[in-house]
Amino acid sequence: MAKGIKVGSEVRVLRGKFSTQKGVVQASEGVGRARKWIVKLNGGVLERFSARTLELEQRHLITPPSTSIRAVSQEEEDSCSSNTSSDESSTSDNDEMREVDEDGASRRASDVSERRTNWDNQDTAAESNGDDDRVVLDGVEWRKMGDVTVELNGPAYQRKAALYHPLHERSTELDFWKMMMPADLMRNIIEATNLHTEMAQKPLDYEQLQHFFGILLAMTLASGGERRDMWKTESNGPFPAPALGRYMACHDFERILRNLKLCVYTDEELADDPWLPIRSAVDSFNRNRRGGISPGVTLCADESMGSWRGLAAKVDDAVVGLPHVTKIARKPEGVGTEYRTLSCGETKIMLQLEIQEGKVPMQGKEYAKDYGSGTSSLLRLTRYWSGSDRTVVADSAFASLKTAEALHKHRGLRFIGLVKTAHKRFPKAWLQKYPYTNRGDHCVLQANIDGRQYMAVGWNDKKLKMFISSTSRTTEALCPAYKKRFRQSTPEDRTSAPCVVFYKEVKRPAVVEAYFDNANAIDVHNHLRQGGLELERHWKTQTWWHRNFATIFGMCESDAYLAFRYFHPLAPILSHREFTERLSLQLLTYKSSFHDTGPSARLRKHMPVAPTEQPLQTVVAKIMSSHTLKTNMRECPVFQYKRQRLEQDE
Repeated sequence: MAKGIKVGSEVRVLRGKFSTQKGVVQASEGVGRARKWIVKLNGGVLERFSARTLELEQRHLITPPSTSIRAVSQEEEDSCSSNTSSDESSTSDNDEMREVDEDGASRRASDVSERRTNWDNQDTAAESNGDDDRVVLDGVEWRKMGDVTVELNGPAYQRKAALYHPLHERSTELDFWKMMMPADLMRNIIEATNLHTEMAQKPLDYEQLQHFFGILLAMTLASGGERRDMWKTESNGPFPAPALGRYMACHDFERILRNLKLCVYTDEELADDPWLPIRSAVDSFNRNRRGGISPGVTLCADESMGSWRGLAAKVDDAVVGLPHVTKIARKPEGVGTEYRTLSCGETKIMLQLEIQEGKVPMQGKEYAKDYGSGTSSLLRLTRYWSGSDRTVVADSAFASLKTAEALHKHRGLRFIGLVKTAHKRFPKAWLQKYPYTNRGDHCVLQANIDGRQYMAVGWNDKKLKMFISSTSRTTEALCPAYKKRFRQSTPEDRTSAPCVVFYKEVKRPAVVEAYFDNANAIDVHNHLRQGGLELERHWKTQTWWHRNFATIFGMCESDAYLAFRYFHPLAPILSHREFTERLSLQLLTYKSSFHDTGPSARLRKHMPVAPTEQPLQTVVAKIMSSHTLKTNMRECPVFQYKRQRLEQDE
């Protein structure tokens, strides 16, 4: 099957009664494997051929006639009359077919002819100076160029993603959970929750908090029912009873759940900042990712939703529900809290979160006045990776020429984005009017702004897609786009015949490949959290910050799974559910030690005051001086081994 056939290509017929004859492709009809090419042979005959019967003679395009495809010049008529007798006989045999197909072929070629006529006679508001390969928009000059064969603006950042935490072959799911769950967030939860009077008799400690998290994960593995059913000891049906009372009593779990708070704040502070109950958790999440992971070459920006169907209002300046509700119809969970998020395109791990607090509060954020909503959010999300020369990939909610310029100016980052509505100074109309011939064709325009190269790319997929980029190339990608298609194995019987799945290949430039290979990173993460874990559905609550904490908790669990799958040196092949089962069991059976972030109840009784009321350094010093810790160190195998070595040296 010949590849690269377009309208205007010179082709040679491989088989049939017109074998070895040459001609020019005039139009095409049908799609997919049913596509037929209408070829005007040298004798002036119009015939339909499938792609497998044609061979591409020359790869350069020959401009087809601007009038009807049946128009024949006088020279061609003279050449036709001087052909051999065999050619004359074949032509005369097809005269009747030519007359019958004349109107149909003209109609099939009308679309191509009309698009080329519009292209030749286009009348745009931009300055063109008679040059169809140049367009000027608000002082930005775009010129049509050939394929960009080298990396635009020089070689890009090349480095694989890495964790700052030490790993070894025996690292467990719990180790990755500790990496991804912010330690300062857990300290804040213990401190704020213990301030309630109901927690005075039995305060929350680090070990109980891990058991609490393990029960939350175990709830997502249950097949339904009430929350109290998780503590049943007798099985009901084929499934064994969870019997979570072995790890934590039901009344203890409910007591912690009722009093759970994420940080300490006053009523005055809450009146000034209604998002204060969840803001510290978001800040802790962002700091943890900044100090725990080095992302790869590409950063992906997108939106994530935290579902909420409860109250969303203020009464007498008191927050009685979610301060601001976002509604996005296209999202699976389209009502709730919207987060602008940034993730690593290589590992799909979430890196940064930003709450969308509403139109008025977001207008007061950094860069919002100068660049607007999408660009300013991207600048704030990428502040930790300034100057790293990484590539940011974003959809139409962020993408524009302004975004590409701002990322280079303020962050030293590259950009690839899909442009739809934010097309100021972008040659959208020019790319839309360009006469693409086949699916997979592309067109490239370049502009130089303050010594920086930018390119606008139009890719003719099923619908035209337009990209703005300050990096990558436009040569044909090594891996084409695969479009999943279905067809009946027996076309005559469409009711009982089985359906056959096949993949259609569509060529694409390298910059389009770089975009689509990384643009789905946050979508994959959202599917793991909302479609796999589903903690927001299993944890029923009327407290809005509990629901937002469930969202952040689900992100940490999904990140732990993604990190385990990508970074573990000997990671077994586990599904997300199997990982959750293992992690839940390890959290439920967790035992504290003095190496943990929060001291256990066994060590806490040797402290004169609660650990949250003193600086961390003071708490650690008191722990190290306790008699219990000295006893534990004497029983430690490492301590005994070092002691034996010292005795041998003496």
